[in-house]
Amino acid sequence: MDRFDPGLGSLSVKARNALVALAVYAGLVSWLTWPFAARLGTHLADTRAACRYDPLYMGWVLSYESHVLSTAPSKLLDANIYFPTRHTLFYGDTGFGALPYFMPIFLTSGNPTLSLNLVLLGSIVLTAWMLHMVVVDWTGSHLAGTVGAMSFLTTRWVLWEFVPTAPSYAVLQYFPLIIMLVARPTLPWRRAMLLLPVLVLQCLTDVVYVASAVLAPLGLIALGRLTRRSTRRDGLRLAIVLACVVLALVPVYLGHLAVGAANPNLHRQTVWLFALAPTALPWGPILSGPTAVPVTAMALAALGLVGFAWRRGSWPAGKRRAWAHALLWACVGSLMSLSPTVTWAGASVDLSRGMIERWLPIYRLLRVPSRLGVAGLMGLVLLAGLAFHQCEEWIVGRYRRRSTALGARILLAASILVLMYANYAIPGGQLVARRTPIPPSFHLMRAISPGSPIIEAIQRRDGPLLEVPVPRVQIALLPGDSPVTHARAMYRSIFHWRPLVNGYSSYWPQGFAKRMNLAWKLPDQASLHELRREAGLETLLVHSAAFAPREREAWLAIADAGAPTLRLIVRDGDDLLFAVGDENASGTGGSPTP
Repeated sequence: MDRFDPGLGSLSVKARNALVALAVYAGLVSWLTWPFAARLGTHLADTRAACRYDPLYMGWVLSYESHVLSTAPSKLLDANIYFPTRHTLFYGDTGFGALPYFMPIFLTSGNPTLSLNLVLLGSIVLTAWMLHMVVVDWTGSHLAGTVGAMSFLTTRWVLWEFVPTAPSYAVLQYFPLIIMLVARPTLPWRRAMLLLPVLVLQCLTDVVYVASAVLAPLGLIALGRLTRRSTRRDGLRLAIVLACVVLALVPVYLGHLAVGAANPNLHRQTVWLFALAPTALPWGPILSGPTAVPVTAMALAALGLVGFAWRRGSWPAGKRRAWAHALLWACVGSLMSLSPTVTWAGASVDLSRGMIERWLPIYRLLRVPSRLGVAGLMGLVLLAGLAFHQCEEWIVGRYRRRSTALGARILLAASILVLMYANYAIPGGQLVARRTPIPPSFHLMRAISPGSPIIEAIQRRDGPLLEVPVPRVQIALLPGDSPVTHARAMYRSIFHWRPLVNGYSSYWPQGFAKRMNLAWKLPDQASLHELRREAGLETLLVHSAAFAPREREAWLAIADAGAPTLRLIVRDGDDLLFAVGDENASGTGGSPTP
């Protein structure tokens, strides 16, 4: 647990310790999410309601990108949703940052569930490990690294709240490396060239929230260095790197801009039309979101900051730099995560007309600013690790015997980790407010798999497919509606890649609301005829169990007796697959067509 010996053989010792730390975090994440690790190929996380659709969307988009890039790259933009609309890939998050991890697993296994879960859990493990290694690089203490990494893992936003609903957001492992590289005393061109691809990969995790959370603090650092003669050269290099990163992201931004240009009312073509709840200060960022680290970690960081403010003049330059950079990311990230309007003791304070919006005009574009707090999360957990090392130094100074000091350090670390887990798992663990307890086992749901008669029948046919029931769409979904059917249709399409009239993403294209309102009226024959005319509908998959009893009976009657434009292809329990044709072109019958 001591500093590494810089002598002969130190590289192998460092590598061995690093691998041990990686294995430890793999075990800890498996334990915290058990039995997830035992069901990676068959189940998905189900910790929140959004897990019923958002991970399915991400699994679909990463599978589609992997499939099309390996078979027909020129068709990348024409994702198989929202048919007959073209160029539909950029209506939502593209998740390109997760693709280097997802694609090899998917192309090898053909299992999107396994691929998505390995991206989720593997990236969380790598992020904890990288945080550990950065703290070790700054302090030489593996105990301090463990405290920092566990501050990350016991933040509920990571394993229970947001990240399981958006698995691509787990790809945060570049973040600690970026902070460490920029915190070096100088930024020579060699390190700047290393920083460039790392930054691009991290920004591709999400080109709106994560990219902003990375680039905004770095922009401030570059600006600060440009204002001082002694650091101006480094500031210029960092500014050039940031400019290159933005240029590298331009193709992705152009894709999203093209969607906006084709849809003048795009801001209203979304499920998520709601008023943003203002951040309640001072406790809001502490109770939810990325910055809601365990109270123990927050208190540890606060005590460390007192020491930093009191004694920084006597500290070596490297130590001061580490603290300053961790503090900068914590403060800037936390500030960015605030909503444009906040409340304090019940009073509303509008920040959008003040200083913050002038600094961060991104507020005008972002729907959920709290996600920008991922930068604050990184800074806070690094501060916790640095603060623990301060405690270690105090213990070493107090106890002359090495063994006694080591025992005291280990005991202190164990006590802090136990308190962090209590903050994480116990209802009253956050002290400020009671939270729901962490269940004894991680919540999972069975994922869609290819081995069903329905999917086999769909694979043997061509043309556009629609799955019902769908929510009726006006401007947004009505209360109680959700995009689950659309998301499940998209995930199921991974096994057949038929064009889908269904679709779910951040936004929908013009004409989609009209088509979904027609689908909502089915089995009305006029609506079916219009869908066939407008979207070329060839196949209809009906999940009859999801309908109200009266509608379900109507679909079952059609399955038994037939209809002028519907012919049952196959039935699998409550799921009915119909061929859609012209009047009098079909009979009854219920066997799959060859």
